[in-house]
Parts: sequence; structure tokens; C-alpha cells
Amino acid sequence: MAIIRRARKSIAASAEKKTAKKRVSAAGTVKTVKRTAVKKETAVKQDVIGKKQEEFVNNNSYVLVDYPVENDVVSGNSYVLRIGASFDGYVEVSFNDSEWQPCRFASGYWWYDWSDFKPGDTKIVARLVDNDGKILKVSDIRKCKVCQ
Repeated sequence: MAIIRRARKSIAASAEKKTAKKRVSAAGTVKTVKRTAVKKETAVKQDVIGKKQEEFVNNNSYVLVDYPVENDVVSGNSYVLRIGASFDGYVEVSFNDSEWQPCRFASGYWWYDWSDFKPGDTKIVARLVDNDGKILKVSDIRKCKVCQ
């Protein structure tokens, strides 16, 4: 009986050591990741120091065409585009690679009153521009079909 108890204790102690090693190594990995992230962030800050602020781009910026949806059919004399974007500047829209048109802001979205469109396939692209005129983000191309 004493031998069995010692064997059980030995097995239990061995399992506890393995578990403790895993915990320590897992914690060590987490600490390593945190240290690496801090070093990278510091390096980025050091790179940004000395550069003009307008060269710094906010990675959280976004812009996307909500409506019309992909491959939607647009008909009638006018259509209102809805564009979602972060609040980093203003939004412009372009149709079939034409010149950029300014949008208006209301109710948390950017809107463009589209009229005088021609029948056929149309590509719509929106972009987010900061107040200094620097382009922050460009949306994916949204395709739709115009029928009259």
C-alpha cells in the first residue's frame, strides 16, 4: 500500500510540475508578445517624430458605399447614394473614373444626389479626404446597372 501511495504522489507531483511549466511558459510567451508590441509601438512613434503630421495616416479610417448595393439596378431620374465613413474629413464620389464630386453629410452618413446618369454599367468609388486635402481611404469599387 505504501508503494502505491508513493507512486500516486509521484505521478501527481509530476503532473503538477508539467502544468506549472506550461503555465510559466505560456505566461512567458504573453510577456514576450507584450514586450515586442511595446517595442514596435515605440519604434513607430520614433519614426513619426520629425515627419510632418500630414504624412501620418489614421489606420482606423474607413469609407464604403452602402447604397446602391453591389449589382443593384438603378432607375428613374435621380438616385441618392449613401456612403458610410469615419469622421476624419469629408467624402467625395466618382462615377466611371470621372472627376470627384463632393458629398453632403446628414444623419451620420454621407449622401450624394445623383442625377443625369446614363444607362449602362456604372462603377462607383468613394474616398475619404482630410481637411488638408490628403486622401485617407478609397472605397472598393461598387458596380451597379442604370436603366431608364
